[in-house]
Amino acid sequence: MNSYVFIFLLAKNIRNACAVRFDILLWEREKNISLFRSTNKRQDIFALFPRLFSGYILQNRSSMADMPLSFDDIRPYNDSEIGAVLKRLLSKPSFFLMMEALFPEISRNQVVEKIQAIQSIRDFQATIISDTLDRILENSSQGLTIEGLENLDPNKGYLFLSNHRDIILDSAFLNLRLLSGGFSTSYIGIGDNLMVSTLITDLMKVNKSFIIHRSAPRQQLIAYAQRLSNYIYHLIVDQHESVWLAQRNGRTKDGIDQTQASVIKMLLMTAEGDLRKYLSQLEIVPVAISYEYEPCDHLKTEEMVHKADNLPYTKDDKMSMLLGITAPKGRIHLAIGKSLSQEIIDMPFEGRKNDWVNELTALVDQHIYSLYHLWPVNYIAYDMIEEGKTFAAHYSELDKHNFEQYLDQQVEGIKGDPEKLRQHLLKIYAGPVATSSQNKTHPLIGDRQQ
Repeated sequence: MNSYVFIFLLAKNIRNACAVRFDILLWEREKNISLFRSTNKRQDIFALFPRLFSGYILQNRSSMADMPLSFDDIRPYNDSEIGAVLKRLLSKPSFFLMMEALFPEISRNQVVEKIQAIQSIRDFQATIISDTLDRILENSSQGLTIEGLENLDPNKGYLFLSNHRDIILDSAFLNLRLLSGGFSTSYIGIGDNLMVSTLITDLMKVNKSFIIHRSAPRQQLIAYAQRLSNYIYHLIVDQHESVWLAQRNGRTKDGIDQTQASVIKMLLMTAEGDLRKYLSQLEIVPVAISYEYEPCDHLKTEEMVHKADNLPYTKDDKMSMLLGITAPKGRIHLAIGKSLSQEIIDMPFEGRKNDWVNELTALVDQHIYSLYHLWPVNYIAYDMIEEGKTFAAHYSELDKHNFEQYLDQQVEGIKGDPEKLRQHLLKIYAGPVATSSQNKTHPLIGDRQQ
């Protein structure tokens, strides 16, 4: 999907989420839409760490020598820059087309007045972003519930380490509820592959998103990673700001939320002294978001089954962003845990350092599993895979009938073996039940990801 098509589809379908149409007029293509286009030989910043770390800290930091410690090319916009950013947005015809699709009830002049009244990043989030998310919830869900705000101190910064099910909405919904609860919103870590146009880049960065570089030569990625580690520490410890970070690179596509050890190792790249004390300063808070109906479940299924069968598959992040926002999601629950700082300090530090990191990721996972809200469809999928009725008390026959119809609809139209596709869809929904039972040998749960 071309980027200039995507922007209008994104906005248009937020307003009419359950009737996605693709026969929409296009407009003039934005310049420089390939700001961060990936190379064919893509190397991921997190994927490097299993090969790079013999302990926690890189043995050779010379790769940082010719890169000053500046965050300018990854940080979001700040309040002093918002005037210029909003002026730039108002100069783009595509921005007005997007606003018209989102808010058809207001005129162009009213849009200009609305934008010109914004004086800060928080103003932008409290008006444009919040109104947009409220409309998404109204059109594509049965509501968003939250628990755990009482665990947070508004005067402290936290690292929200979250499971990752949707490209945009996981962090957006957290910030929506932080904002309405009177808290500062979190900074959001996003991959450079999502910067699909200058308009999207501006909108992301004005919404407190910072960039995680995922496509660069190996040595440069190492330098980027160390700077990212510094930046996250700076935000939380020095600035007392909160950060949202996915527990893994990319969304969960098999229903099993597992923290990658490489994420923890990235956070420790700039650590000195007692590593437990250093990490405790980041105030890691586990977060679990639970969608009744998994965003992009059919796209995730198609990708995973095709890859397993060595069939060609072209990943389309723009399509995933669009459908993740517009497709029906049922009920949504967001659970915020307590800071793990004391548990981290109390963890025994014996043996190999990498073993300790694996124990820490297991601790994070345990908390995320306990926070995850299980829906009837999760129990149904588990029982269908097991061909039993272990959790029959959690759903009705009508629930099961409706879910089976849903599975048929999702499989229809996907190329591939229908039975394999159906089984993977079931795994996506059954996975959280397998992890919640803490059955570490369950076949749905694979080896821990590095």
